[in-house]
Amino acid sequence: MMKPFDIAIVGGGLVGLTLVRALQPALTAGARLVVIDPAPKPTHQAPQSPSFDDRATALSAYSCLALSRLGLGEPVERYSSAIRWIEVSDRGHAGYQVMDAAHHSDGAFGRVIANAALGQILWQGVQSLPGADWYFGTRVQQIKPGQTNSTLKLDNGETLSARLIILCDGGRSPLTEQLGIGHTQRNYNARAVIATARTEQPHAGRAYERFTESGPIALLPFGDFSALVWTIPARLEKRFQALNENDRLTLLNQHFGQRLGRITELGPLTGYPLQRRTATELVRHRLLVLGNAAATLHPVAGQGFNLALRSVLRTATVLNQHLILGEDAGAIGPLHALAAAIQADQSVTAGFSDTLVRSFGSARPWLQLGRTLGLNALDRHPLLGRSFALASMGLLQGAPLPHPEPTLATDGLMSP
Repeated sequence: MMKPFDIAIVGGGLVGLTLVRALQPALTAGARLVVIDPAPKPTHQAPQSPSFDDRATALSAYSCLALSRLGLGEPVERYSSAIRWIEVSDRGHAGYQVMDAAHHSDGAFGRVIANAALGQILWQGVQSLPGADWYFGTRVQQIKPGQTNSTLKLDNGETLSARLIILCDGGRSPLTEQLGIGHTQRNYNARAVIATARTEQPHAGRAYERFTESGPIALLPFGDFSALVWTIPARLEKRFQALNENDRLTLLNQHFGQRLGRITELGPLTGYPLQRRTATELVRHRLLVLGNAAATLHPVAGQGFNLALRSVLRTATVLNQHLILGEDAGAIGPLHALAAAIQADQSVTAGFSDTLVRSFGSARPWLQLGRTLGLNALDRHPLLGRSFALASMGLLQGAPLPHPEPTLATDGLMSP
């Protein structure tokens, strides 16, 4: 016999676990939910998902508030570094803007946390919730839509049924391809290089976005180090790979400048190609697509998880209401309205990121002059600067925030 569920979440990464936590009101009211993920079951010491690695995630102030409303604020604050001051600059040009969070009511633009720490916080926040079943080390081989339920065929031979299936299985979602859900794609012809960086001076909560002729360089506060996101154009990638560590440090310091003194050491480098990839449809009969499976963005404004979290909150608001009232979670009408709101947010956020990439990645004199004047205007006018800061944090278009929940016990959490 098939095990029946109200909701099946495919993917137990950051987005999937956050959605489970946000659905706590429905679970407490008796809803049944299942999470299927190919990674091994998380342990008390460390989450096992490959997405829970040592990379850093930048949480906007809005995202921090949302996680706090979900009862996760204390551990997130404990294991993250606050962004209290931001400098945006354009190498070789006069454009320059500084934003100080002391001028804002929340006291910080956001926080930076290791994916491993955030994954552990989320897992401890969901593992004991009532009504949730977990299928780790298991893949979904096939999804078959049905009139009142859809079925999921698993690689362990079991078959599950759910009123609604939510795909959170990453930017290269094999199930969206299997179902024939298309994607629009823009290749930025560049690669993001990720590493921790040691600097001569402590970061003291300072973050930097430095636009250079070869692409943006971001340095974010990250524990005792800084988190580096370095964009390398495809045309320079082979030359960059051939450099030894000292030459890479020299090149980085030349482009970034000595804002925290010299960058003296880099941790292990990882990289991935930069693309904007957007699903052409988020909703089908008894199906919803979220997270990177729905949209993958350029990291220039740090929007990826922040955008996904807003879609999670919108989704949870709709599903909690329907499930608590005993209504069908997979009803297509509310899902279409939900998808429209998510896609509107995606469009604004992706458009902002694209504008930054195009404007600050161009050598055309008129664009160079325009961005110089723009950055200087932002620096002179606090209201304009605040709008830019809010946009860069993904705060211009929010989502309904969940109601407060009791803070969770956090014994044994990992430190980034």
